[in-house]
Amino acid sequence: MPRFLADLSRLFSSPRFWLLAVIGFTLLYFFLEHEGFYYGDDYSYGLYAHQLIAGGFRFDDYPFCHRFMVFVPTALFYWLWGVNAYTTSLWPLCCSLGTLMVVYFTFRREHPVAANWAMVFFGFYYFQLNTVTYLYPDNILLFLTLCCLIVLYQARKQLASSTKEVLYGICFVILNLMAFLTKETIVYALPFYLIIFLYQLNRGENRRFWVTSVLTGTLLLSIYFLMYEVFAGNAFQRFQDIETAGRYVTGEEYFAKRSSVLLSRLTYKPFLFFAGSGLAVPIGFAVAATILGGRNSSFALNNSLGFWSIASLSMLFCIWFGSVSLHYYKPMYLQPRMFHPMLPAFCIVAGLAVEQIWTQRRLYLILALLFLLCAYVAGGSMWAIYLPLTFFFLIFFIAKKPIPFFLGLTAVAIATSIRPIYFIFKPTVFYYTDQKAIIDKHLRHPSGNYVVLTDSAMLVKYDFFYGYQTPKNYDYQRYSAFDATKITHADSVFLLINNGVLEHPDMGIRTRERDILPLFPAAELIDQKGKVKLFYLPKDTLR
Repeated sequence: MPRFLADLSRLFSSPRFWLLAVIGFTLLYFFLEHEGFYYGDDYSYGLYAHQLIAGGFRFDDYPFCHRFMVFVPTALFYWLWGVNAYTTSLWPLCCSLGTLMVVYFTFRREHPVAANWAMVFFGFYYFQLNTVTYLYPDNILLFLTLCCLIVLYQARKQLASSTKEVLYGICFVILNLMAFLTKETIVYALPFYLIIFLYQLNRGENRRFWVTSVLTGTLLLSIYFLMYEVFAGNAFQRFQDIETAGRYVTGEEYFAKRSSVLLSRLTYKPFLFFAGSGLAVPIGFAVAATILGGRNSSFALNNSLGFWSIASLSMLFCIWFGSVSLHYYKPMYLQPRMFHPMLPAFCIVAGLAVEQIWTQRRLYLILALLFLLCAYVAGGSMWAIYLPLTFFFLIFFIAKKPIPFFLGLTAVAIATSIRPIYFIFKPTVFYYTDQKAIIDKHLRHPSGNYVVLTDSAMLVKYDFFYGYQTPKNYDYQRYSAFDATKITHADSVFLLINNGVLEHPDMGIRTRERDILPLFPAAELIDQKGKVKLFYLPKDTLR
């Protein structure tokens, strides 16, 4: 091999290179694709964070207010650098980068090849990147779940000393409590914990670790419930709020047609979901490697591949068949971010499996067929990911030549980065930056009284654009419920239209600009940025 290719192979086979490459790509995506504000859960978590530093935080009977590990760190960022789109989503970004660091430092020496694959599978996965740009709990839970599993991974064999057992036990419980304070779905890891516990109990290993974990967990949970009893008046307030909100979101329509939708949800729909979300890439590698590994594939818990395979399968089983409620059966939604807690485990399994059988030529054929099937099933834009991978592996299978490890890794990185790159260059959806610029320029008068007519989404979340400190001389109202008799106190009236929000399907708003402007025929356009328009409404023309 020429020296140039040898140096290139060495560089592209280095875990440090892929760590830096994936971190760099993540940061580019964060700053270049950031939508700013999503008019969803990010508003609620940001509001709780602001209340913590400004005073006035209280439980509001909504499940989000109990997820302290989402908004407490965010409150620290608000305190340091103020409220803005980037400080709001900085904590999820840190957790994604932290996940990469944990994978790197855990596997770089013992399994460097697996570390490379795992970082590529994880770091270029679109929906993981997508959730670094807004304040949802899923990337945070992803990181904490991985940390919990890493503690168990290190303790899968007898620890060196009793001191280590005790420290690992305390660390394990604290990490799980932090995950529980992030999102309740950490409970899907409990069956795997039980498997490890019974396995080591049978072998008489790490008894101090488990005793410490049970005692520390009992103590911390007792304190947790006692604090709720003192400050909320109900030790189980969180669970009641979850049940109430879950029942409301579910609606009676689900119970009316539950029998007709459960069969598909519990059988073939998850497979379609894997193909449509892109999760089929790491899962495909893991499945192909398992098929070829056959009897040589070890699934013993003290084996690296066995540990992460059983962890993935046990959590997958819970998410596949588990219920989001204890009072009625309702499986988890098939949304990519709902599978985030097991994403690192998926990627690690795929990396460890490929590490063992990469040189087998039959692997290329199986991968080509799997990705071709995924392209057919997923359809739409997903062909841009699956077809390049299909042709890549098929060509090398037909050529009867082994694929250099670094070349295969690079091909997967390029293919899976296509979708994130597309969204980087794709025009903004919500036009947050444009709307923020217009508000900062025209809707911050220090004196006088002003009314701003806007849409239903903006009406309940406009204070984010003011850092949750809306000037008291501003009154936002919905233009569809406008009443001219109630604005006599206003010095000026404005009409704010964000067509990006109105046209976004997730907002569920049917009204369009063409429906609004006829209501205000004398509207005078003051400023326009992108799809955001600000109009001045002369008071004497309003009726």
